[in-house]
Order: sequence, then structure tokens, then C-alpha cells
Amino acid sequence: MKKLKNLIIFHPYSGMGGADRSLARLINNLDEKKYKIHFISISKPLIKGFIKKKIFYYRVKSKRTILSIFEVRNIVNKILDKKNKNIFISNQNFANIVSFFILFKLKRIKHILIERNSLNELDNSYNFLDYLKKKTIKFLVRTTYKYSDIVICISNDLRKEIKNFTKSKTFTIYNPSLDQSIYKTKSYKEKIKIPKNLILNIARLEKQKDQYTLIKAFKKLNNKKNFKLFIVGYGSQYHRLIEQIKKYKLENEIKIFTKFKNPNFIIKKAKLFILSSRYEGFGNVLIEAGKNKIPIISSNCPHGPNEILNNGKFGDLFQVRNSNHLSSKLQNFLDNPKKLKIKSDLFFKSLKRFDTKKIIKKYEHIFENI
Repeated sequence: MKKLKNLIIFHPYSGMGGADRSLARLINNLDEKKYKIHFISISKPLIKGFIKKKIFYYRVKSKRTILSIFEVRNIVNKILDKKNKNIFISNQNFANIVSFFILFKLKRIKHILIERNSLNELDNSYNFLDYLKKKTIKFLVRTTYKYSDIVICISNDLRKEIKNFTKSKTFTIYNPSLDQSIYKTKSYKEKIKIPKNLILNIARLEKQKDQYTLIKAFKKLNNKKNFKLFIVGYGSQYHRLIEQIKKYKLENEIKIFTKFKNPNFIIKKAKLFILSSRYEGFGNVLIEAGKNKIPIISSNCPHGPNEILNNGKFGDLFQVRNSNHLSSKLQNFLDNPKKLKIKSDLFFKSLKRFDTKKIIKKYEHIFENI
């Protein structure tokens, strides 16, 4: 009988966002005859809703990632395979740092970090405590990442940034965003009426995603031509975004939906997709929009969008947090949608770069040779 490699995935806060969808796509496409997969989280593992195969779940009783070190270490000790290869995969910077302490001096285990966000994330603070926290995280990224066996980055520009900052061994593997099998096939048409002329943003409702700039840009349009803006996501900024919409008296033109189980359904109905982020690591939703040939306007944020959209060849790019620039791009689309549609057709033809089978082969190559 062929030996199974033991994969232990540490993803402390499992939600329904891009990181979870990417991990689910990886898990679902790995060969069950090669890998035994364990998933450790602190929060309830909502990723279960995307997983299509049997894996082993472990939930840590801790309020914060830093306090989970000893319990996660105990779990890892119990599930280590003494005869076969063990690979510990941590996901996102705070989990990557804590994993260094979890695995300290543990034998017979390889450590892979997955980095998903630009270090710019750690340069944006909102108060003094947040400033201290992010400065500490950035210091620990620099000092701990180099002890991992490899850091997988989800875009080339992100890989260069991490390599230069940490001096660690890095490798680029795109997210397998083309795989739509994680979504349930149920139609939600009866619950939400989709307008004929829909502009769409799908992202967590957090400052990083900067829907404030998007709403401000939408307000500045001279003639909206019966277009409506839907924002789909959940997060801490929901009430503030609602207040902004009311302040601008755009309640009839902009709607926010916090519960939408199959975003692919609404993407197919959109006339335009907008990503307004201040920073990213990749931008899964751009691939999902591209697969459906939806024209795209995206912020030129670090990192991902510029690489995905080939420096504006496959979609329009605007300056980060610049509502005037975004508004002009929006107005150009409303006045002449064919120009952006041509770019979306070119983008669709380029999507073989993100083929799921190719991406999974890259992961398996690392798992085999690490």
C-alpha cells in the first residue's frame, strides 16, 4: 500500500472569504491516494461548506492565535506520522509567525508558509495599539520566515517583496480561482432581484477593500444610465458603509448584501466588476469575473491586479484610493462599454495561466520534493 503524506493545515480563523476558498480548492483537488489532510482552526471551520472530501478537523479552544501555541503543538504531536512525510502548512502572516513557535524543535516535519497579502497591510494602522501590533508582526515576519522550508506567494510581485524583505526561500503559485466546484449549485434568483444594468463589487467589508472610494466614485458620475451598484460581502465596516450611502442619498442606487452563498451566480449577471482594494496578495474575484467575460476596473494596488490584468491590457486600472480617477474610468465605461468589453475578451483567452490542474501540480511538486 502506498504511503500517504501527512498534510497539516493551520488556518486559525476559517470564514467564507478568498483565503478559505483557495484552501478549499487546493484540498478538493489533491489526490486522496497521496495525502491525509488535517485542518486546525480556532474559529468554527466554516471552510467545511466548501470541502468536498473527508478530512480531519481540529478546533482549538483559544481566544487568540498567540494563545493557541501549546494546544496546536499538542495536536501536531498526536497526528505526526513517524514513518511518512509530515508537512505543516500555515496560512497568512499571523499564523505563519505563530507556527514558528508551534513547530520549534519538532522533528520529522516540514514547514510551508502561504503568504497572501502585501506587506503594505502592516504599514496601515488606525490607532497607536494597531501601530504597535503591526510593527511587531512585521518584525517577526522578517525574523521567522527564513526558518521555514519554503514560502509560497500567490503572485510574482508578492514573491519578490517577501524574498527581499525576509531573505527566505520563496516560490509563486497562483490561487486556483478558476475552480467553481466549491459553490453549491442552488439558485438564489428568487431571493435577490438582479438589475439589468449591474455594477458589482465582491469583497469583505473591511478598510483594506476600500468600498468607501467606490461609493464616492459612484456618487460623482454625471449620468448613471440606470446602473445600480451591488456590494456583496461581510465585515466590520458594514454600518459605516450604510451610513455613507445614506449620507450621499444613494439608497436606491447602491445595495449591500452580506449573505450570498454563490457569488458566481451574481457575477454572471454583472455588466461591470470593480475591485477597489488598497492592497491584495492576488485578487481571486478578478479571475472569477474574467471567466464570465465581465469587464473589469481594478485599483492598481500591491499586489495581484496589475499582474492579473497584464498592466491594464485585460481591464482598466485606477490609482489606489483615488475616487476621481475611478469615477472617470466608470464614466468612460458607461459612455463606451465596448472598449472595456474587448479587454475582457482578451482576458478570458489568457486564463489558462490559472488552470487548476497546473496549479495543483505545482503544489504536489513541492510536497514531493521538500
